[in-house]
Amino acid sequence: MLSKRSLRKRFIIELAVAMAAMLFVVLLALSTYFHSSVMNNLKDEISTQAKNITDKEYSEKEIALLKQVLPYQINISLNPDNHNISNEFLFDVQDEKHILLLKQAYNNNEMVLEIERDYSKEYDNIKSMIIISSFIFLIGIFFIIFYATSVSKKIMEPLNILTNQFTNMHESLLNKIDTTNLPMEFEKLADSVNLLVTKVGTSIKYRKELYVGTAHELKTPLAVMRLKNQITLMKYKKHDKVREALEQNITSIDTLNAMIHNLLEFGRAEGAQFEQPQRVNLIRLMANKCEEYELLANSQNRNFIYHFDIPDFIINVQQLLFMQIFQNFIQNALKFTPEHGLVSLNTIMDADNFIIEITDEGEGFDEEKDLFAPFQRSLESTGAGLGLFLAKNAAESMGVTINLKNRDNNPGATATIAFPLNRFLLKD
Repeated sequence: MLSKRSLRKRFIIELAVAMAAMLFVVLLALSTYFHSSVMNNLKDEISTQAKNITDKEYSEKEIALLKQVLPYQINISLNPDNHNISNEFLFDVQDEKHILLLKQAYNNNEMVLEIERDYSKEYDNIKSMIIISSFIFLIGIFFIIFYATSVSKKIMEPLNILTNQFTNMHESLLNKIDTTNLPMEFEKLADSVNLLVTKVGTSIKYRKELYVGTAHELKTPLAVMRLKNQITLMKYKKHDKVREALEQNITSIDTLNAMIHNLLEFGRAEGAQFEQPQRVNLIRLMANKCEEYELLANSQNRNFIYHFDIPDFIINVQQLLFMQIFQNFIQNALKFTPEHGLVSLNTIMDADNFIIEITDEGEGFDEEKDLFAPFQRSLESTGAGLGLFLAKNAAESMGVTINLKNRDNNPGATATIAFPLNRFLLKD
């Protein structure tokens, strides 16, 4: 049980062992005390009776009468060798009876007194006491385990609260931990985490502003350069080498503008990560967007169909981040699917995930390349190679899993978006 180094399990075991040991010692002490008290009372009782007999000389008739009145077997005999016999208590079992025997010499060791006492009832009481103590110990063990489990759960509750807040906290949801209901022992930890959250949030904010600001600053001079190249281009004839150089410059400027546009998109995505999740019906949201993509596909001489296995899937989600992934996958599928080809969207619900599948009929891609890396693109792509990179960042911020793989038996690729149910459904 300790192989996983579980603090709670270790606490339960140590507390249960300590309390069980304490209970065992208490019950053992009580049982020993009860046994000693019973036996000492019996010995005192027999010793008192022996003293009464030895202090006064009884006749045989009086001895016979004492045997009838007292619960003892009394025997008085001569001590022929005058052996010195001290008060000796002997224990014996006769005919399933427990006997306590006292031998005592008196009258200058001339006489020997023997008193037998049947203490079977007392023995049964002692035995019952031991059985009851054992039963109490077993019941106590179950109670101790239950109590230790309950106490450990209460002790671990603040840690569970912190763990849940850490689990739901990521780059896009840097909410500070509420220390109102936390015990004093955890306030310093929460304050340290809140300080770290502030620093990370500030860093992300500056990074976003850097991307957006840099992109905006670059767009202005590039626009001026493009305009001047276009004006100059009008002065040269079609096959002039200077004209070809100017056209090449304009093409390069357009490429730079596309990359700057992607940087702007990345900056906006950074801002979208701070969007608070909203409770939406994801099926309805996708259905509305799919109607628009169906029109877009028809305008590009492509087919687009969609099917949802379930009518509703209501979760807390950051819509801007989800749409960034969703639109990127569908737009890529439409772009790489040839004319009159088919792009399909399906949903699957299994035991662990709600999965969105987007399938195209393109030529597929080289699976050895990491298309989710920045500036990584296929040979047929004309973009800057940041679309899937932004989709990957959005997926990590949301807590979903995205994947892209080639189809097995047909040309094309399948993109998937998986929503873990234990994060998006069961906790909502």
